[in-house]
Amino acid sequence: MDRKLPNKFGPWVIGAEFFNRDAEVERLTQLLDEKNNILLVAPRRIGKTSLVRETFRRMDERDKDYPVFVDVQDCRSPEDVIVALSLAVQPHKRLALKVKEAFAAIWTGFRDTVESVGSVEILELRFREGIAGDWKAKARKIVQSLAEADRPIAICLDELPVMLNRLVTGTGEASKNRAEAEIFLSWLRATLTAHPEKIRWIICGSIGLEPILARHNLSFTVGHLRPFHLPPWTRETADACLRGLAASEGQPWPEESRRALLDKLVHFVPHHLQMYFGHVMDECRMRRTETPSALDVERVWTTHMLSTRGHAELADYEERLLRVLEESTVDLALALLTEAAVVGRLTWNAAQLCVASHQLEEPVKALRDVLRVLDHDGYLEKTGDAGDWVFVSPLIRDWWRSRFGTGYIPAGSEA
Repeated sequence: MDRKLPNKFGPWVIGAEFFNRDAEVERLTQLLDEKNNILLVAPRRIGKTSLVRETFRRMDERDKDYPVFVDVQDCRSPEDVIVALSLAVQPHKRLALKVKEAFAAIWTGFRDTVESVGSVEILELRFREGIAGDWKAKARKIVQSLAEADRPIAICLDELPVMLNRLVTGTGEASKNRAEAEIFLSWLRATLTAHPEKIRWIICGSIGLEPILARHNLSFTVGHLRPFHLPPWTRETADACLRGLAASEGQPWPEESRRALLDKLVHFVPHHLQMYFGHVMDECRMRRTETPSALDVERVWTTHMLSTRGHAELADYEERLLRVLEESTVDLALALLTEAAVVGRLTWNAAQLCVASHQLEEPVKALRDVLRVLDHDGYLEKTGDAGDWVFVSPLIRDWWRSRFGTGYIPAGSEA
């Protein structure tokens, strides 16, 4: 009997809702136990946050470590990151005490004021007051205090690339923004290597860290992190997930219907599979059909997955380009992706024609930078001896063609 699996897609999952990444959890735990600092690398919606959350849940259960998950997506400055870290350790009483001791050492009167704290908001305010000024020195004191805890600590900085991109592209002068980002990254590099016996770090996010750093010539700052690649599901795992989702609905799918869905997706991103399954089941309920047919699966691909109904879920593939590319090269990226979606592949000749139609100061460099981002973040991949680029995901390819392909004239076509 297939394991029942609720169709909870969107937010991260742990425990009974976590599916088929046990080998990855074990490997990630092993690397942390071996005192590695990790850069978690994977395209969007693969399940990075869920993997870390589940790994930390199991580490918490074994009662040998202090796992600390820090979401820095909304942080805009180094000070914000330090405050977020200080708040994230609070569920661990001994770590919370270490942080408060550190603040008491760097801020006279902190111990008295913190006794009156009645909410997280007030505690956050106190931390912000304490970190003001020389944030680097105060941050070193906090991390040093944490390193003196009675157990090893594993800290995940989730969405750090988003925070760094916001820091570098802020409203201030570009050179000052870059300098501030370099100072923060230099501090982070020193911090990641300062206490290898006691603190291990994981860096991950929904946009790639390396392209952002490369764009601003900052790659040297995190070159010592150990990459941990999280692949999409295999077809066998995706089929097992489908059976579990269907079992949870009480409506087992025929093998023919499952095969039709898997044949459409090809690239098995967990979120995409769950989204597709959900749309098919909604359609079945509307049509009062007990089990979907292969024709139902095919129809929903067009009516739901590629329509405006799927836009809210897939639009971030367009919007995230604004977060990782120079503003001057975003239109080029859109053109390259549309060429690949409409034609089915992007040849080097077509790519050169695309970049020639955009007025860029360094066209060759811009083209190579954009292609590096599109490759790293899972949009395109090279294929065949000719080295043409194709979409990794048929879903994103078809959605992109549906959204941008109307009226598009492929590069090199005669007018």
